[in-house]
Amino acid sequence: MIDEEWSAAQPAGFAEVLAGAVDVHVHGQSDLAAGTASRGCDLAVLRLAQQYGMAGWVLKSHLWPTTDRALHLREAAGPDFAVHGSFTLNPTLGGVTPTVVELAAAHGATVIFLPTWGAAADAERGGYITTLLRRLAPSLDAFVGERAVRVVDGDGRLTGAAREALDACAALGLSVGTGHVGLDESTAVVEHCAAIGHHRVLVTHPLHYVDSPAELRRFTDAGALVELAAAPLLHPDGHLHVRDLARTVEELGPDQLVLSSDVFSRWVPPEPECLRMIAEQLAYLGVDRPALHRMLAANPRRFLGQGVS
Repeated sequence: MIDEEWSAAQPAGFAEVLAGAVDVHVHGQSDLAAGTASRGCDLAVLRLAQQYGMAGWVLKSHLWPTTDRALHLREAAGPDFAVHGSFTLNPTLGGVTPTVVELAAAHGATVIFLPTWGAAADAERGGYITTLLRRLAPSLDAFVGERAVRVVDGDGRLTGAAREALDACAALGLSVGTGHVGLDESTAVVEHCAAIGHHRVLVTHPLHYVDSPAELRRFTDAGALVELAAAPLLHPDGHLHVRDLARTVEELGPDQLVLSSDVFSRWVPPEPECLRMIAEQLAYLGVDRPALHRMLAANPRRFLGQGVS
């Protein structure tokens, strides 16, 4: 259970920063396995988010659809807190195909994430989620070896299946997160979506892949949003620091950036507290409160198609 005293953790005058915030990268409990512990069940952490004045979540899973969980949490949360379901196009859900996108829309999904552990780029670098999944499924490497997904061909062009899946997202009004695909793949995705006029695209935690935030201008200039997630800052093996986020805000400005949590481990605070921590640290490093509110509330809403043409 989340202690009610968490609700008093915000410093005086800071509540307006999280007011109306939408966390677009919430894994919840539990994502990978039934016994995986986080810092509270979904509903308890949702109540904390409400106490912090937040307005919604996007539930993400590396393995399964979250639309059913989202429905039940919406019913429990009440009308002032939106919970959006998503599908991640990993091999367990059939990979990158317009059919899964169509079925996701029919099941009430708001967001489609491209592959994470099922992305060839993630498999090649031995991603963190793959390490965890190997403990649960000894056959994982063979499974991924047969089914790992690249959304571009050898010439860097989108595959036909990827184009069809993105076109289906645009036609059905679904937002797109780039998952763990490579930087070249994210570039092709963003360029295609810009060409078809679909700007509800979020390049997820791309600071993993670049040496300088300036490299991310290729995405913001094309109209995509770029995610700055708390999780890599809190992981014991992480190589990023909150100052990297501050430098990204300084380099790119806040208009195309989104702050999210992306945490799902017992040794980090619950998602709303992670957002509060990162926001307050960024404020300490000179990011002003209107910019923080834009990245926490206005830009996530744009990503979800709220108030976006």
